[in-house]
Amino acid sequence: MLVTLTGAAHAQRRQADLARGFEMERAGRLDEAAGEYVRALETNPTNLSALLGLERVLTPSDKLDSLLPKLDSALVVQPDNRSVRSLQIRVLTALADASGLETAARAWMAVSPGSAEPYAEWARAMVKLGDTQVATDILGEGVATVGDAALAQDMAELSAEIGDWVWGKPIEAWRLLDGALTDEARSVPYLRRFADRARLQRGTDAARARGLALERIASLSTGAAAERTRLDAARAFVEAGDRGSAERMLARIAEETDPDQQDAAGPVATLIRVMAESGRVDEAEERFNEWVDRLPREDVPDLRNRIVWGWISDGKLDRAERMLADDSTVQTLALRGWLTLYRGDLRGATDYFRLSGPRAGSREEATERTTVLALIQQIETDTVPDLGAGLLYLRRGDSARAVDKLKDAAEGLLPEEGGADLFGFAGMIAVERNDSQKAESLLRAAFEADSAGVAAPPALFYLAKAYEQMGQADRAQLHLEQLILGYPDSAILPIARRALDRLRGAVPND
Repeated sequence: MLVTLTGAAHAQRRQADLARGFEMERAGRLDEAAGEYVRALETNPTNLSALLGLERVLTPSDKLDSLLPKLDSALVVQPDNRSVRSLQIRVLTALADASGLETAARAWMAVSPGSAEPYAEWARAMVKLGDTQVATDILGEGVATVGDAALAQDMAELSAEIGDWVWGKPIEAWRLLDGALTDEARSVPYLRRFADRARLQRGTDAARARGLALERIASLSTGAAAERTRLDAARAFVEAGDRGSAERMLARIAEETDPDQQDAAGPVATLIRVMAESGRVDEAEERFNEWVDRLPREDVPDLRNRIVWGWISDGKLDRAERMLADDSTVQTLALRGWLTLYRGDLRGATDYFRLSGPRAGSREEATERTTVLALIQQIETDTVPDLGAGLLYLRRGDSARAVDKLKDAAEGLLPEEGGADLFGFAGMIAVERNDSQKAESLLRAAFEADSAGVAAPPALFYLAKAYEQMGQADRAQLHLEQLILGYPDSAILPIARRALDRLRGAVPND
């Protein structure tokens, strides 16, 4: 009976000490709180609440090292107490004590020989201390000792942390990460890091890997965060050319967007933009018309223009023109210029481009208009349907058919009417798509048609590039030398000289 009463009295005392410790901690009296927590440990060294309380109050005063003897005392009583072992690792990490961490982790392994926890906790601690190589070695040792299944998540997290994912093969990297991340609650930060790293890589595989990671993040998120992430995933899939996956993301967003919610207009604007870019132009236009009065005013012109470009990319010029309606902004004038040009009306396109001015749209769009204006102003015919068709194919990404149509257009014009310029333009596109044989014939036609005109120097320059692509460096050098000696006033001379120096080995390759 006396023993029971004494035990009850000790328990009441411990609770009283803890209660006073909590009150003093809340009041900011940290030293006094520490004293109460220490008293609570006198009768029960493994009291986790008191140990955690000491961790909290000792950290701000840089006295955390004084907690270590208390943890040692607790582990004498209960050597296999996982919570105390984990707290010991955390305290040693905060103290940046790498040697102490190894001692503590090895002691944990000794009392729990089949557990993966000591390896995982120690490895995470070393990552926090910035030593990822040691962390990798620790996990490797753990895999050899307790098997890879128990440490797969930790291996994945470490690999994501240090970027150690076969980055030359992003899809394989994604499969590796996807198979290793088994704990959903811990996965999101590592998926986000993977997606961020994939964003830094070029190519469609990297874009698709980013889309897959973002899709997984969205599945682990809710509400607006999930919606935004799906939109990001859709954009990544569009960039990767994976229209099916982009449409899957957009379908989910469309299903979940509530037209009555207050903040729906912003996400809907993004949804319309991605739909237009991903080829779902019909749906983008339908949703735009439904929401136009509720969309942010500053977004409306941009969204309309993206839908117009979507129809142009589909080759549906009439649908594109209907979207412009009676709008007369400079951006719309520029778009009307492109539509007119794609129909082969060169003079009409020139008028629209001049009316729109140099500031309509982005700098890249203005530069593109200026380049096309320079080309069509060399042509003395008002309408050239094959030129319009060729430029439309080029816009739609079909450069092979574009080259054929531009060649047809060039053959229908006299050299001095712009035929030489169109042969050169078609040859330049052929060079860019590595069709060297076709480029050679087109560029030779451009040069021979007007060897004294403005089309000759660029024709020689791109002819040299075509020969270089074919592995004929000597012929490439001869044409660059001909350009430099024969056309000393040409604006293309500086880059021709650099190209010649590069072929001769005087400067490094670009």
